[in-house]
Amino acid sequence: MQAVVGTQPLCSRLSSGEKAAILVSDFQPLTAAPRLSTLVADAAPGHPVHQVDPRGALSGDRLYATLPDLADEAAAAFRAAAEPGRPVFVVAHCSAAALSLRIAGLLAGDHEVTAVLVRPTWPDTDHVTEIFAEFQGKLGTVRRPAPDLDGDPLACVAAMEQLMSEDLAAVAKRLGLGKAPLAFSELLVSYRTWLAFLLACRNDRPVPVPPGAVAITALTDEPGFVLPGSAPERCRTVLAPPADRPDAVTPELASAVLAEVDNQSAENQSSDWRDS
Repeated sequence: MQAVVGTQPLCSRLSSGEKAAILVSDFQPLTAAPRLSTLVADAAPGHPVHQVDPRGALSGDRLYATLPDLADEAAAAFRAAAEPGRPVFVVAHCSAAALSLRIAGLLAGDHEVTAVLVRPTWPDTDHVTEIFAEFQGKLGTVRRPAPDLDGDPLACVAAMEQLMSEDLAAVAKRLGLGKAPLAFSELLVSYRTWLAFLLACRNDRPVPVPPGAVAITALTDEPGFVLPGSAPERCRTVLAPPADRPDAVTPELASAVLAEVDNQSAENQSSDWRDS
């Protein structure tokens, strides 16, 4: 089965405006549900909203990329499209936390940067293997172990893709289809890109954001949340709105993100006035 060809842009602008820029790292769910970046853009008139789509960047012939490489590319694309010196809010949804913190650190030299981590998670080995098993379960096939996650990551992603391709071919045969439909190829790419990004997160060695360079807020319902590798006071925490699932994206969640943008913008303006 051939994968769908055509890598999507890593960073793209969703809206324009004269206020602080908002850079949202998120993912298209495996459903028709809206993305956080789309809801934020719809609810934030006056703010230029940019979307970082790491799965889209891995949707073509590029099977794998490290978080540092993705962060470098996203920061460069944002700089090329954004107004220099404008305050920037780097928003992360779930497992995009580590990527967004890297992007925030790269932009801090040119902008006043605030990171807003929305229900942040840091995928590990167990998470990657669980998602791989979940995808196999959705295909209704015998679950096989994930390839060696400690080996070459490109080979690992290719091996997972091959196993899932075989599973989809078995599904097509079971349904009496002479040829696998395009929807099967699209599903394979969707599963592969998700696993590739989770593997990149699992393989990442977090680099602490320089003290004071980036203000960090976490919207979370995790009791006693502490930013990994940082002192408890390094990250301000705010209670996230209730949700049916930890990864659920709702208008209420987008509103909570924008409330943090407005609050931090007001605090920064007040600080500028006091310092003038």
